Amino acid sequence: MHHFRKVGMSVAAVAVAALGIVAVFALPASAAKGPHGKFVCTQISGSVSSGFVTISGCSGNAVPGTGGSSQPLPIASLVSGGTVNWVSGQSTTIDQPVLNSSKKPTHCPGYVKPSKTNPTPSEPTLEQFTAHVTADTTGLKVPGKVKGYACIDQNGNVSAPKPSKFS
Repeated sequence: MHHFRKVGMSVAAVAVAALGIVAVFALPASAAKGPHGKFVCTQISGSVSSGFVTISGCSGNAVPGTGGSSQPLPIASLVSGGTVNWVSGQSTTIDQPVLNSSKKPTHCPGYVKPSKTNPTPSEPTLEQFTAHVTADTTGLKVPGKVKGYACIDQNGNVSAPKPSKFS
């Protein structure tokens, strides 16, 4: 179980990084009146076994924007920071995500409320994460920060329990 938790945290970090990239910041800071776009992404899908996640359900006021979702993102490259390529042809680069704390996974797929007959059910992991946006072409302000949540179930599937907000 301890090994799975480490794997789950790495996946959560990747998913968090990917989400953070989507909505936080935009073009180089050298622009006097640069972009100030924001967006929210409502879904993450993928798995530890496939090695990829996709961020989708993205909307906001960043121009030219993400096109609504990311290309499939390699989990391994996002754990240490990396670039999210969007279906719009734009990209966002983030630094290594920080896992802030584990939360109770009541809103994650696969959550089972403990009972008298099953006091310690196998539960998914819910991780809160933050990351900094270091480069962006979607219309977000750079530098910026990302905050979101990622669920990792017992089978290594990654999902978002609620939208991730980027500002």
